Amino acid sequence: MSGSRKCQTVALAWLAAAASAIALFTLAACSGSETAATTAGNPNKIGQTLAATQVLRRAVDAGGMRSIDPSISTDVPAAHVLDDLFEGLTRLGQDGEPQPGVAERWETSADGRTWTFHLRAARWSNGAPVRAGDFVYAWRRTVDPRTASDYAEALAPVRNALAIALGKMPVTALGISAPDERTVRIELNAPTPFLLSLLTKSYAVPQFEAAFRAHGEDWVRPEYLVSNGAFRLQEHVIGGRVTLVKNPLYWNAAQVRLQQVVYLQLDRAAQTERFFAGDLAFTESFSAEQTAWLRARLGTQVVSAPYLGNFVLGLNVTRPPFAGNRALRMALTLGVDRETLVRYVRQGLYQPAWTPTPPLKGYHAPVPAWASLPEDERHALARRYYAEAGYSASHPLRMEMHYPTDSDNRRTYEAVAAMWRSNLGAQVEPYNQEFKVQLNQRHLKQLALFHYAWIGDYPDPLTFLQLFQTGFGYNDGGYSNPRYDALLAAAGSEADAARRLEELSQAESILNEDVACIPLYYYATRHLIRSWVRGWTSNIQDRNLSQYMYLLDHQDH
Repeated sequence: MSGSRKCQTVALAWLAAAASAIALFTLAACSGSETAATTAGNPNKIGQTLAATQVLRRAVDAGGMRSIDPSISTDVPAAHVLDDLFEGLTRLGQDGEPQPGVAERWETSADGRTWTFHLRAARWSNGAPVRAGDFVYAWRRTVDPRTASDYAEALAPVRNALAIALGKMPVTALGISAPDERTVRIELNAPTPFLLSLLTKSYAVPQFEAAFRAHGEDWVRPEYLVSNGAFRLQEHVIGGRVTLVKNPLYWNAAQVRLQQVVYLQLDRAAQTERFFAGDLAFTESFSAEQTAWLRARLGTQVVSAPYLGNFVLGLNVTRPPFAGNRALRMALTLGVDRETLVRYVRQGLYQPAWTPTPPLKGYHAPVPAWASLPEDERHALARRYYAEAGYSASHPLRMEMHYPTDSDNRRTYEAVAAMWRSNLGAQVEPYNQEFKVQLNQRHLKQLALFHYAWIGDYPDPLTFLQLFQTGFGYNDGGYSNPRYDALLAAAGSEADAARRLEELSQAESILNEDVACIPLYYYATRHLIRSWVRGWTSNIQDRNLSQYMYLLDHQDH
């Protein structure tokens, strides 16, 4: 048996043992809830009419809701809440595609660089009309360096947005204007095929300037917040419950059936427990290790589908041991057995990832040539790079790998660390931190090896590739390559759609060659949804607005 085959056997043995332990833990943890599980798994008696009480209790993952300020927020839990509170020029439809929002219609210039949006007679939750100037104010606030928005660069397709975010131009130079109170004009650097999707995001919604002027950062508190979405904020317990109530002044309120939405911030174990207890109707996620057990008891109430997100390891290329050491970065990415990781740790829910951008219609992501190597050859190549980087059995790599506190992530990182020990001899220790602490240290570039997963803002490769652009707010690894930046800039001003995607593919090839990060897998959604909750649809962005949902009459057993 060759050395590389022995290493692989050790890794597989570790994963098999871990899988067995996980299964035993799962059964032990759930055995006390067998009655509840059986009840929850049986079909409820569902009627054809609306339930008398239209209150939806949803869960979002704990620890991630940093802010519900549309210019500041960057996390997925807050994004769900903001989808309910605010509405942009466009909104996401039930099918996950953009459709008219505050703008009832629009037209574009022949060159695709100027868009004119015509607003409907929409109102804020305090009764004031939504004006074109509310969009101008909000967008300028987002790109203003004084706001310190991590999403300022996300508006880069808009003329002068990037220069303003970098402090090189005044906010008044931003390519958005209000010719009159019901017209918004947007000037772009180049045709932007994903513009209508981008306009559904929280950083593109209007904001009520008077609320911010009067209350500063407190303007998002329930007693001060003025919103224009299908719901308004009634209660926000930091780290706990967020309660929304139907906004009777929403322009499409007649079509909104839910009267109240309660978001509970819970870890995955608590979400599953409270679903079985009947306290939740829609969970954000569940532990991947429980997938088979849950499907056996809940049937079609367990929902999984492709998701626009990647799970990667971030590498800080501005500090040791990765600065100027591509060989080490190559050794580590070659030393991960992705198919094994997905099969044994992620229960086959996800797809192995070889490059940052997940599968997208019309885009051909450049998969590295080494991805097709047999495992023995790939491991041997990894060890050659490891030696070239200056490491050996007598001088192993010793470092920490930082990740947010989460049981699913812990098992993933323990598995990766085990693979590196087995395949390279590297001594990498997983180290968990509270998410907000880790995020802050990442931004300050204090971490060398870290959790760097990303959920795309819109179905286009740019939403993933811009993370590695020089100066981008979330470029936490400090990666910088002039050739890469030039290709992104060229794509940003390219009128030909096919040529644009080719330039983005070339840019991603540079990322792969430089090993700017270590992709592990692409996400899938994981929800538990009551069979009597209707109006939701699996979509690649996993955004299900509460305004489309409703509850059917039902009887629990």
